[in-house]
Amino acid sequence: MKYIDFNGLKDEEISEIVKIKLEGENTIIYAYDGTRRSYLIVFTKLVNQNNQIETKIDYDQYSKIAIQKFLYDSVMMCKHGIKTICYPMWFCTLEDRGPEYLPKFIKYLEGLSELLDNPSLLKMYSELGIRIIFYGEYKLLLERGNAPDLLLKFEKIMELTKNNSNHYVLLGTNIEQPSETFINNTISLYKSNGNVIPTTNSLIEQYYGVKVDQASIYLGFDRFSTDGRPILISDKGNENLYYSVSPHPLINQTTFRKVLFDILFCRSNTIEDNINSDIIEFYMDNKDMVMGVGNVNPHGNYWYPDPQVKVPNH
Repeated sequence: MKYIDFNGLKDEEISEIVKIKLEGENTIIYAYDGTRRSYLIVFTKLVNQNNQIETKIDYDQYSKIAIQKFLYDSVMMCKHGIKTICYPMWFCTLEDRGPEYLPKFIKYLEGLSELLDNPSLLKMYSELGIRIIFYGEYKLLLERGNAPDLLLKFEKIMELTKNNSNHYVLLGTNIEQPSETFINNTISLYKSNGNVIPTTNSLIEQYYGVKVDQASIYLGFDRFSTDGRPILISDKGNENLYYSVSPHPLINQTTFRKVLFDILFCRSNTIEDNINSDIIEFYMDNKDMVMGVGNVNPHGNYWYPDPQVKVPNH
């Protein structure tokens, strides 16, 4: 199948293909990112005739809209057949940004109230059967951020969606190192089960609250890293890595369909041992190329990936 044909399919047709081809590994790690950058792109204002711009974030306004796009993206992904979406919201390296970052992040999380304030969005989640689960150390993080009201909202969101079982949106908080979380959870489950050695599946269900497939897609943004890579469901290293060039709030269905087409029809068709002149020419032409190498544009001071691959002529 060619992409143009794939992109012409209806959502439900693509959904059936996804469910069959990703069976047993139908989980995407959506490392939703670039929210402040996209906010500035949309709301930046020219302040004089010399094209100087104001780049200050109004965090009250930002908090209302930044994470809302993720909620709608999740609906779109579920309509395309994705079973589980895992968003590692807070991970241990964010601790390095200093104490001033946490209040801003708490403001950002306030945007999840859209599910409580917007009946039409909640209806979408109900009709599609999307359950939202907060996992990890979110209670401790909200306690540190002095946000008891937000904790009540999280609990209400989980209560409102707890009977949905077609899809899962997992929203994660990891304060400690992933290895420490894994060790502590294993010891806890071992003791609570009468000193019976826990299985991987039992650890997954204990940590995430439901059974979760292994991840097969990691969708990040900007530099090629795997920030917040969740424990247990990415242990096999089976994730196919994808990175949007633009911030995630700017991507759309077309972006996601390109990812799906690649994992469903392109990456699974690679040859292993057959070598011909075309393959030799391609690898020799690209022997100095490294995907993930980039540069910094001095006009804006942003990183971008350099074009690396010399595409075959035929």
